[in-house]
Amino acid sequence: MRVGSYKGIYRVYERFDRLPERARQTLSLHFLGDILPDHAVPSEARVVIHAKSGDIPLFVGNDREMHFPRSDALLAENPPVLLTLSSDRKVQLELAIEVDPLPQPSFTKEQAQVWLGEINASIRDVFGVILAFLAPDAHRIKVDVAPGARFEAVENGTARLLVDNQGGTPYTFLLRPQDYQARTLFRSDRPFSLIRVKVPTDEFFTLRRKD
Repeated sequence: MRVGSYKGIYRVYERFDRLPERARQTLSLHFLGDILPDHAVPSEARVVIHAKSGDIPLFVGNDREMHFPRSDALLAENPPVLLTLSSDRKVQLELAIEVDPLPQPSFTKEQAQVWLGEINASIRDVFGVILAFLAPDAHRIKVDVAPGARFEAVENGTARLLVDNQGGTPYTFLLRPQDYQARTLFRSDRPFSLIRVKVPTDEFFTLRRKD
């Protein structure tokens, strides 16, 4: 089934490219896929760009991240995006603003507030002061705690356990930095699977049949 076009996805990346350079220095745009309701890897849906030169898969193997090739030739051709999936299942995409990998599995409240501030400043720069006033601010961080890891907040020298992930997959913890004291340190005993800024709009959308 046809679920979209090359140009439709391309425009999302193009809009992110218009964000101020200070935001793009530490943050990057990604799409993470999931098949519902069984949470299978998105490659099972065989999502492809149906180009004249041949189908280009957007998901490969067990990787849940969409790999979208950007080229002027494909933009001019604007091929359809197709998937093969039974009607009782659907592909859900998460728009993810990812934080660049950290050298150590820890960050401070102040760092988290900088990440949020970059997105909020970008909203004002891209959409203008009036529209930004009407738009909600980004105020939460999504921390994917690795399997087997403990994630803690250290305030005034006292550690408080936030997540003890004893499962076999990453656990997503929603963190509001403003709920913690100044100079709080957030740390894990294993590298983070992923850290994202929760975008202040609907971050999930579904690939649906297009007429």
